[in-house]
Amino acid sequence: MKEQKKSKEFDRMIAEAVQGNLSFFAWQSIGGLIEKCEMKIKAYRKDYNEFELELCDGQDENLEKVISGNRILNIYVPELSVSFSSELKLITSDKKIKLFPPVEYTFYERRKHERVQPAKTCFVSFEHNKVIIKKSIYDFSMGGIAIILSKSDKVANTKGKIYALFVLDIGLRKIKVKAECVNSFAIDRFKFDDLPYGGHKLAFRFTEISKEDRAFIAEFITHEILLQQIQKKTNSQSFTDREAWPIIKS
Repeated sequence: MKEQKKSKEFDRMIAEAVQGNLSFFAWQSIGGLIEKCEMKIKAYRKDYNEFELELCDGQDENLEKVISGNRILNIYVPELSVSFSSELKLITSDKKIKLFPPVEYTFYERRKHERVQPAKTCFVSFEHNKVIIKKSIYDFSMGGIAIILSKSDKVANTKGKIYALFVLDIGLRKIKVKAECVNSFAIDRFKFDDLPYGGHKLAFRFTEISKEDRAFIAEFITHEILLQQIQKKTNSQSFTDREAWPIIKS
């Protein structure tokens, strides 16, 4: 994560977003819950000092929830791994939202598929050698998941294996996909408290997934990333507050 002043690189990324019709998520943390509003970027007009977004269908009520009292919108762009805060300039009658460009932005490490560790435990179930295996999911991406196994687990050597029924449990939702084990990594001893003897990390790629389930996972990953951002800000603020505390000598 790296904070930067708005620059030509930012302009280039927004132009890329316009060409790709990418989703921008305006968000706000309210009472510990995250409210989100999905929009599509439509134009970036440097001469007018604005960029224009369009509300996605069904997002009208969400827009009201994410606009703060000072008309500042927090924005996260998953496909660019970029977040920033912008002042609201105008909302038109045809659902167009115009924002002033930010002064600075935060750039996250770019990956083809950004990985997140879920705040609440999620599970995956699959059949291996006629035995149903159920494991907690270590991390997620749009393209797949990873799990952690102990040395005693007998599913480590599965690279290249196709699983025709691979069931993800995310909260109350069950998602059935087809997946391939694409990699296996050895884990050193004591890297994880519950694996004193080491183990393996298995990475799986989704080979078949419905459009609706892919959209759900995209929403889930975005939500998890925003939770992490809030947690980092909270921790950073707590650290700053502690530094400001007076030192009392006995």
